[in-house]
Amino acid sequence: MATLLRSRVVYDSFVYRSEFEIKWLKSNIDLHRQKQRAAASLEMVDPEDVEYRCTLNEYSLKKAQTELNEDPKERLGAVQALRKWIRDQSHFTCRTDTKFLMAVLRRAKFSQLVARELIQNILTARTNHPEYMVNIDLQDPNILAFVDKGVLIHLPKVDKEGRKILLLRRGLRKANDPKMSPINEVRCSLGLFEMYRDEDENHSVNGIILVFDCTDLSINHLNEGGMEHNKKMSRIYQDCNPERVKAFHFYNAGPILEFLMGFVKTFLKKKNQERIQTHDTMESLYKVIPMELWPTEYLPDDYKGPSVGPIATITANMKKRMMDNEARKRVLEYTSDRYRIDESKRPSGGDIPNESFRKLNVD
Repeated sequence: MATLLRSRVVYDSFVYRSEFEIKWLKSNIDLHRQKQRAAASLEMVDPEDVEYRCTLNEYSLKKAQTELNEDPKERLGAVQALRKWIRDQSHFTCRTDTKFLMAVLRRAKFSQLVARELIQNILTARTNHPEYMVNIDLQDPNILAFVDKGVLIHLPKVDKEGRKILLLRRGLRKANDPKMSPINEVRCSLGLFEMYRDEDENHSVNGIILVFDCTDLSINHLNEGGMEHNKKMSRIYQDCNPERVKAFHFYNAGPILEFLMGFVKTFLKKKNQERIQTHDTMESLYKVIPMELWPTEYLPDDYKGPSVGPIATITANMKKRMMDNEARKRVLEYTSDRYRIDESKRPSGGDIPNESFRKLNVD
């Protein structure tokens, strides 16, 4: 009997020990596999993506997922796929930094095909029209003049949808002024887009709204540069940059309103025409852009609420950022003349038709 008991104890001990060892072995195998997966994941990360950290706020992150088809778990994979495609192309040189490719993908709503079209549109425009898009120097006096004069003003606060507001006051400059030419205006706005997109990742998700204060705007201003300039400008803004323009507000157009709308709609795609709103009064504008987002010059004298301050302070802060040498270097790099396309080197049977520009069907 004692022998049987001892045998039972030994057996139970062996079973218990075996089960413990099996559990221990399984645990170590799982841990080893996790380490292998982690190591493989690290090996898969492109060096250009190592320093990327998503800085989207909660609102922008949700919008990116619901409106732009962005999956936080897959976003870097999408960037890497687009980067690989760029590196495989022999007929162009393009930026491959994470910020730029992420902005392109967001504009393309994470469609790889649309992102490729946008990249080739950008490079085609840069190659064909370098005077508008290449080697933009934020400290160029001809660019700074638009900020000093208050013609282009990026308001410091975003609206409830996270969109940045660009106030354009073209009537403040003299028509046919060579320093403040239509081309320099495009260069200034594109340079500012690059600077603000670089500073705040939310900008690439939420986009921008344009407010045109048409006070003192004349038909001479609209005709300046001619039909060809206006065609190029509209193509660049609509199809050849990652910016997401979400609304167009025209204020105080007065007697030229009918001419202005006919002129603008000549160059805008249908979806952008549908985003146009006209306003005869500031009260009408306050309904879409609250009073607290406006400079004091655009508010009633008896208004006591919050605002973004006087225009002089806003433009002084803009200029301070533009005069930052690191910001200047970055924008010069982003707009470098080495990023271009050579159609003569395009392989036959490429996946993007050989056209000057392709209209993008996304916003």
